[in-house]
Amino acid sequence: MRAAIIIFITLCLISGQVLCFMVIGCAGGSLMFKCMISNQRKTEEQRKGNYFCRRRGCTSGISSELQRHWDYNERFALYDDGNSRFFTVFIRNLSREDDGKYACGNNQKSHDVDLEVNRESGCGTSVILDEYVGETISFHCEFDHEFKSRTKVFYRMKEGPVHVLNSSQSSQSSEEKIILSDSHEDQFTVKIRDISADDGGVYLCGVERYGSDPSITHITFIKEIQLNVYTGRITSVQVQAYSSKSVFITCKFPQEFRRNKKFIQKDSKIPVDEQNQWVRHDKVHMYDDSSEGLLKVFISDLNENDGGTYRCGVNIADDDLFSEVKLTVNQVGHFRASSKASAVIGESVNLTCDFPEKHGETFKHICRENEQKICENISSSEQKRFEFSVSSAGVFTAIISNVSERDAGVYWCGAETRDTHLTSVSLTNQHQLTVTMPPVVGREGDSSEIKCPYNEKHSREVKHLCKGKCFTEDAQNIIRSDESHVNKKISAKDDRELNLFTVTLSELRAEDAGIYWCAVRDEFNLPTELMIVMKDAVTREASVGGSVSISCKFIRNHTRFFCRGDQPNICVRDGVRVSSNKRRNGRFSVTDETSAGVSTVNILT
Repeated sequence: MRAAIIIFITLCLISGQVLCFMVIGCAGGSLMFKCMISNQRKTEEQRKGNYFCRRRGCTSGISSELQRHWDYNERFALYDDGNSRFFTVFIRNLSREDDGKYACGNNQKSHDVDLEVNRESGCGTSVILDEYVGETISFHCEFDHEFKSRTKVFYRMKEGPVHVLNSSQSSQSSEEKIILSDSHEDQFTVKIRDISADDGGVYLCGVERYGSDPSITHITFIKEIQLNVYTGRITSVQVQAYSSKSVFITCKFPQEFRRNKKFIQKDSKIPVDEQNQWVRHDKVHMYDDSSEGLLKVFISDLNENDGGTYRCGVNIADDDLFSEVKLTVNQVGHFRASSKASAVIGESVNLTCDFPEKHGETFKHICRENEQKICENISSSEQKRFEFSVSSAGVFTAIISNVSERDAGVYWCGAETRDTHLTSVSLTNQHQLTVTMPPVVGREGDSSEIKCPYNEKHSREVKHLCKGKCFTEDAQNIIRSDESHVNKKISAKDDRELNLFTVTLSELRAEDAGIYWCAVRDEFNLPTELMIVMKDAVTREASVGGSVSISCKFIRNHTRFFCRGDQPNICVRDGVRVSSNKRRNGRFSVTDETSAGVSTVNILT
């Protein structure tokens, strides 16, 4: 048996007046009926306050003071034409939770409504049709055999929720645009001729029912059709980008064409010959994503000559389907220049970005260049680590939390322009992000470990630890992962499961302090600072409200630091700290007597 939605109407009559009625629908379908509010025409004031809601507290439904205008509340809609004895109630996408008792009426009259929602096979069918201008399309609307003699209707949701287009009872000509053919064989057929772009939208197939009063029409909608109409040009979008910056454009095509060849065209058509990989043509990079039906286009280092009209398209049969991109390249007057930022592994870093104020309500983006210098979107698995906050008009901040070694690189940020079939991100700011490891603190004479994390792709490569940046003239090689070091003070372990190269330095001396670099070839260098706490203990006494000075000897060309706390690692990370790089911190300050090799810390108590 075909899919069905059945509506039974039970009218309660007392002294000729309708007091209640019942409607029975099924889950997934839609429903439209009329609520009587007068036996005769009333004044506008008498007709105010129309409503349809649940009886218990009247919390679910809709009310309206409007006439000759559809009013909406989520799935519910209400319309009073201001002339008849009724107003119309429309409910979309019925569910079992809608089952229950309702009331409809106004401040003059009301009725009880029992709504029963059942579940029938195939009820509430929803389909999507992708068609093209000029075509003629046909589709079927199934109904229960019980309704074979009833009037069938075809509606469109347009100005209001529904607008009747045709019915099996209307006189029809073979020349009409929309033809409904009722075979009385558990389905009727709808044909739409020569479709245009304006024909796109949501349509409903329905079956009419009548109560004891023929003027009360009840309609059950048994199928919903989303009709998408495409021309050769799917859409036309204005895209604003900026000189010397980049733009990332994504064009979306119907899934049926996801494996067809894509192209980008300005003066001439540039085909994308490979799928699922980046293809370059001068400064234009293209990626044909066959699984999603997308064409991604990245244009870098923009100048005024790059502006113009582009076609982002797909080849279909003897024709092309394309989105039109009208790209304007503006001069940059107020955006920040490229910047450099540094972050410690495990901590957070803020990157400041500019965007045109007219994009204030759009999505903000940050992306990182890949090895081809293409700024791809950050993968969904990483997006949870990125937060965005708008700090002022035209400025937002991208916050990267829990930084890891893989986060190092070149980032771009910008604002998105979104259309149904095309999105673009105009990139405005470049950030060079370097990543460092937290400082390592050891006591003179003890041992310390320098841990070097690395990317999984480097697991079988030789790792290096150097004092100074590896592969430079001034670098001092400490140890490699493929050698046995003769110095008993130094040992190393490469754990390929954890992707961690660990070097242990024993019998620490003051000369061991400095900047160390972990490296794999010359493409990966990660620095950390080794700090040595001297053995000599210094004791000072001070009075409240006074000050005290503490002097320490130092080795030239080494960073000096002083921090509060009895555990070196903790005090460097969380304590109050001053150093030769940060000479003042609240009540703490530091001065150096370079000729004497003495550093003095002053504390206001």
